[in-house]
Amino acid sequence: MKMRSPITITITLISAIVTTTVPAVFAQRQPSANEIYIDKNCQRNQQLPQLERFTIFSRNEVTTNGQNYLFYAARYQDGGVVLCISKPNFNQPKAINEQKVQANFIDKIVRDPNNKTAFIIAVREGNGPGAAVTNYGLNLSNVDRPQLTSLSILQRRETLKEGESRQHTFQGRAGQSITIDLKSRAFDHNITLFDTSGKKIAEKTGNSQNGRESQLTVKLPSNGTYKILVKGGDRTSKGTYTLSVNSNQL
Repeated sequence: MKMRSPITITITLISAIVTTTVPAVFAQRQPSANEIYIDKNCQRNQQLPQLERFTIFSRNEVTTNGQNYLFYAARYQDGGVVLCISKPNFNQPKAINEQKVQANFIDKIVRDPNNKTAFIIAVREGNGPGAAVTNYGLNLSNVDRPQLTSLSILQRRETLKEGESRQHTFQGRAGQSITIDLKSRAFDHNITLFDTSGKKIAEKTGNSQNGRESQLTVKLPSNGTYKILVKGGDRTSKGTYTLSVNSNQL
């Protein structure tokens, strides 16, 4: 029986590994049928290499002054975002340069419920689960001069001592939709919202099962001062938390 040399066996194994792995790697880099790619100048191009492409994650039609437009946002592989406006079918695209939004991670983009030419953009101010969230309103009634407005009502980064609770107040108006977002990497917690008369109107618990994050979206019943009570899940709870309160409409 003829023996194969160790060198021959090694080359055979390497050849088998390359044959089985390389096609899979290249397959992951091919454009998906459901994805649309653009470059940094908002120009659509499905043939862009991976290091030059932004993938569209939000796309909405906008009609203003009798003209139809396409408002879309695309994310780079590191999380960076480009905002764009164009004529239908991505014709004559141009970038919307708003560094306050594009410099951070965008959680979502939704249409303003009270304005057909405006959008609410939820932006995470920094990396990690403890980052505060700020809503911005983007008004496209004049596509040549988009207007960006901060919708932040309250932002706090506080440290809760063992067995302690903390109160925060803000001004609200009747019919206003708001979102309260509390994150803590340190402890389980409970947040309660009280209206202008001191009545409890909403409550949420954050624990290890939901990433110690609580989010409440509420339509406020009246004008006045509202109170948020933050407390730990038990008497030993302590640590740092981030509280954000944002309006959901311009």
